[in-house]
Amino acid sequence: ALAKYKDSILTSAMKDVAKAVYNLAKSVKDGKPQTGIVRGDLKSGEVSLSDSNPKFAQNAELQEAIKTAKEKIISGEIKVKSS
Repeated sequence: ALAKYKDSILTSAMKDVAKAVYNLAKSVKDGKPQTGIVRGDLKSGEVSLSDSNPKFAQNAELQEAIKTAKEKIISGEIKVKSS
């Protein structure tokens, strides 16, 4: 059903579960175990955008805008709401 829209879908969110599990295990090994709700983010590399759409991945202007936005989110210049 989505095949006809494949060229219009720019990207999707990616979650790096392996990295999240590694970071949790490392926190335990380091004697500072993560507890409670731990949210992955761009800075930790636990979330990112997929580049599965070649048109999206090859659009240099769009990729540069995404890179700039990512850097500003990591630095805190752009605030992202989370629930």
